[in-house]
Amino acid sequence: MPGQGQGRADRRRVICANRTISESLGRLRAPFFLPCSGATGKFADISTLRRRKSGTDRLSFGPFSLMFEMLTNSWDSRGKTIRKDDERGAMTRTDKDSFLRASQQASGIDLRKLAARQLLPMGFAVVLVVLMWDRVQGLDVHQITAGVRSVGPLQWLAAAGFTLVSFWAVGRYDVVGHRLSGSSTPQRAALRTGMASIAVAQTVGFGVISGAFVRWRMLPDLSLVQAFRLSATVAATFVAGWAVVAALVILLIPLPLPGARLLALSVLALATLLVALSLWRPGVLARVPFPPLKAMGAIVALTFIDTAAAGAALWVLLPEGTQVAPLIMIAAFIVALGVGLVSGTPGGAGPFEMTLLALLPHLPEEPVLAAVLAFRAVYYAAPALIGAAVVIRGPRGAVARDPALDAVQEVTPPALSPHLDGLIARAPRAEANLLRHGCFQLFESPGVAAAMTAPVGQSLVFLSDPLTPEPDLSRFLDTAQAAARARFLTPFLYKSSARLAVAARRKGWTTLPWAREAWLTPGDFSTEGSHRRQLRRKLRKADSAGISISAADNLPLAEMDSVARAWAQQRGGERGFSMGLWDPATLPWAKTFLARRDGKLIAFLTLHANQREWTLDLMRQSADAPDGTMHLLLTEAIRAAADAGVARLSLAAVPLGAQPDEPGGFHRLRRQIDRLSGAEGLRQFKTCFSPDWEVLYIAAPTRAALMLGALDVLREISARRSKTRR
Repeated sequence: MPGQGQGRADRRRVICANRTISESLGRLRAPFFLPCSGATGKFADISTLRRRKSGTDRLSFGPFSLMFEMLTNSWDSRGKTIRKDDERGAMTRTDKDSFLRASQQASGIDLRKLAARQLLPMGFAVVLVVLMWDRVQGLDVHQITAGVRSVGPLQWLAAAGFTLVSFWAVGRYDVVGHRLSGSSTPQRAALRTGMASIAVAQTVGFGVISGAFVRWRMLPDLSLVQAFRLSATVAATFVAGWAVVAALVILLIPLPLPGARLLALSVLALATLLVALSLWRPGVLARVPFPPLKAMGAIVALTFIDTAAAGAALWVLLPEGTQVAPLIMIAAFIVALGVGLVSGTPGGAGPFEMTLLALLPHLPEEPVLAAVLAFRAVYYAAPALIGAAVVIRGPRGAVARDPALDAVQEVTPPALSPHLDGLIARAPRAEANLLRHGCFQLFESPGVAAAMTAPVGQSLVFLSDPLTPEPDLSRFLDTAQAAARARFLTPFLYKSSARLAVAARRKGWTTLPWAREAWLTPGDFSTEGSHRRQLRRKLRKADSAGISISAADNLPLAEMDSVARAWAQQRGGERGFSMGLWDPATLPWAKTFLARRDGKLIAFLTLHANQREWTLDLMRQSADAPDGTMHLLLTEAIRAAADAGVARLSLAAVPLGAQPDEPGGFHRLRRQIDRLSGAEGLRQFKTCFSPDWEVLYIAAPTRAALMLGALDVLREISARRSKTRR
């Protein structure tokens, strides 16, 4: 029956759509896509296209067709369109709804909501046109076209030059976005993609959506969701940068904007607050990932270059005889550009022109609009055509990667790859096991020693010395600085050895003694001697209390968790970062010793371990643990290390304490770190064992970077005090 045949055809289209979505997840992007054939959900490549002779199949050609398909709800989540079959009729609304829901599930993005958000800006654009209608009605169209024809070759050439400068800055927005997200996309590819995506998006409209599809098309390693996030990040950072630049323009250059100065001052005050919060994030804001100051500065600088160059391109296109200072034109352009962005119309068409005319009341409308038309040709149409051609061509071949972008690698703790396990096992310090705790990443670049690192605030923190031997520490420091610069951060060495600190000082870095590490040789350890008299007294107290110590493999995690939680609650929360943090998932790689009294767990101690040493990690005890419990635990751990043939046992570092003749800021920082870590009690505890002491250092390229790095580490340690990991 005809009706049944039509129904089957409709259902087959829905099946085709769903299959295409799932299949497209594993396929490479191509600039041309052919329609579904029956219920197979297949689509052809370029060679198939060349073999086809019939003209009945329609093609999705580049970003403009993608936008058209999106607006008609006839596209899938990977950009491969599903076309209607002329012989079977068009998709029904039910089919389209089913298809749209399927594509949304595949991409995780609600496209209808994204489209609905454009309604308010478009309504604003309509209102603005209505308000300016009286002024628009009297325009002389012939004078406008004559003004466009009067633009000379040198004016076109100058405008093209300014456009190129502006688009260079536009492409750098993507570079900033990739670096902030930790992407390893090479700078050249990010720059090219950013220029193409903005060129297309600013012309077709729906900037975040269309820009996301272009980025997704141009970068094969980028998922659709990642492309949307990057597109939204670029849009948000540009708006933030534009707000600061526009505020400065309003304050410095006279424009007919009554009441705007107060708004501009408010914007700058908010920007100042964001800068302050990026430096020091109090309370609940401690874990908010504010962008680094260098990234903020880069965004503002790029926005200024972008908008000033675009405004200059408009100014040079003004017909001869139009008298206006370039600064006034650029200032008016920057403000009008913002209004056009808010409107959401393609290129801000309509609201941009109306605002520009309102800000330049002393100029006749026709020459200004003639310049705008010429400007749209050179700044919108030409880049859009070039961008579309670039998108249709698709991604280029392999691009040489920047080692600085790949140097910092995410790790997935606690179980690591055999390569990382080997690095930890052979590292000079057992503290390398902190890679299993999730606070640090791996720094590794060809020909350079590996190290532990963490991007924190304004700094790329390098903990301790490299994990592998490095005869050329100068090369290691250069690579570390390049990796930090690629992320808009500054390298900061934390608890480094004297050897690494000397190498940093030779390169002109600022260094400062920061902590002392207590260590001993287990085979030579003894509780005898006058220098360990206090230790013997503590051990006698623990023995008289009937405490038993055992090294455990089958751990009583529930009891240990109870002790750890009580300890954290008593002290206001856990500390973290480079300090001990309770995490049962890491215990299989630790040496654990338990203290019991009358069968009840009252304390435990854990140590990092590798082939070279053991390092004290956690010390947790209940409130009713007798005096000397922890001394007895550590003594038994030292004896176990001696039996295992361990050459070195580190009691970990303690803050150095206030030092004479150092800047007041560092003095206050030391006092705060002492308070957070309980440094005085730790010094007394470790001194009982009469260990050797090694001074550890902090270092950074400048004194300001040293201060910021110390602040970043302090905030990271204190920010985790209220968080107990499971």
